[in-house]
Amino acid sequence: MARLPGLPPGDLNVEQRVLYDSIAGGDRAKDASFPLTDSRGALIGPFNALLYNPGVGDAVQQLGAALRFHGGLSGSVRELAILMTATHYDCEFERWAHEPIAIRVGLTIEQVAALRAGKRPALETAELNASYDACQSILREKAMSDDIYARTVEALGQDGVVELLTVVGYYGLLAQLMNAFKVEPPG
Repeated sequence: MARLPGLPPGDLNVEQRVLYDSIAGGDRAKDASFPLTDSRGALIGPFNALLYNPGVGDAVQQLGAALRFHGGLSGSVRELAILMTATHYDCEFERWAHEPIAIRVGLTIEQVAALRAGKRPALETAELNASYDACQSILREKAMSDDIYARTVEALGQDGVVELLTVVGYYGLLAQLMNAFKVEPPG
């Protein structure tokens, strides 16, 4: 059972309501990849937790929206990184939310299944292979070798490496919040 009760819209203070509206009415709502609220209108996933500290929560959700909807990485690279992070942190909600997105943006069911199992999928492009190696390295070893770093810069550019590592960090933060607060997928 989740440790933080879901906050329905009618129970929110002014700061919480501004944040709620930003999440429920922003890019995530337009994307409609997964439901953002439960039957009472309370935000689900990490978003409910962010309402408990709206100042921090707004900064966190803005970073997430920038990475998902305004970043320069391809959708397949971004979702590869998110699913690798979800597996690393054993975060079921992230898997539930992002596996369908990953398939929609070009990863195969077999690739997604391999990522869920913590195995290297067959990847077709230098961009995906370099991204996999970079994510695996940073998640497992907390660093990257010069070789992996150079291959990732070659495949993604310096700005792409910064964004890739920010995706891993951001979704790691969300996974930690959801694991600490025992957030599960709906149903």
